[in-house]
Amino acid sequence: MRIDRKISLKAKEKELIRLDRELAKIREEIRSLPLIELKKPIFHSYGLVWSLKLQSSKYREAYLYILDTYSRIKRVKNIRKVQQLEPEQIVLEKSQFKQLLDKYPDAIRWFIKRKNKIRVTEYAFNKVDILEKKIVKVMITHRRDIDPNLESRKREIEDIIYTNRDNSGKLENLFGNRYEYGSDSYKIKLKTIDLIHPIHLET
Repeated sequence: MRIDRKISLKAKEKELIRLDRELAKIREEIRSLPLIELKKPIFHSYGLVWSLKLQSSKYREAYLYILDTYSRIKRVKNIRKVQQLEPEQIVLEKSQFKQLLDKYPDAIRWFIKRKNKIRVTEYAFNKVDILEKKIVKVMITHRRDIDPNLESRKREIEDIIYTNRDNSGKLENLFGNRYEYGSDSYKIKLKTIDLIHPIHLET
């Protein structure tokens, strides 16, 4: 029984690796599809972003760099819900934090070190008192051509990998921290990368 279980586990890991490689190939094929320019920008959603309250500060340039480089848009279809929400917290990975410190060494005082839900070290910007939320319109200027067969297969594999903690955990052990267990933010990120380029913001 134990031998059969080991063989079964190895077979499952091999299948997950195969699916992971197939997914990477499909995403590359989707990214290589031509972009179609729209006649005019069209409304996609409302977005919440951080903006800087401070008009003058010796660190203003660094703060603006952090906002421009690392902040993310939280998209909401319903404008009434936007009023009740806060923008995405600014969080950096280890490599990003190191690059930031190379450019702005003082930034070491503006972040707190912590572990995320899968116990990976990250750095969260904690000077929220200098920020204020801003509502913007997210407008699409281009749309990527769509191949229904590729999209269907991509969603099928993503469901297998990202919505199952066991599968995500196995791949994480094999390849390192690459999966976020099907979180909404990750799915939105994938959808944005694959379907929309570029994005234009209107205040």
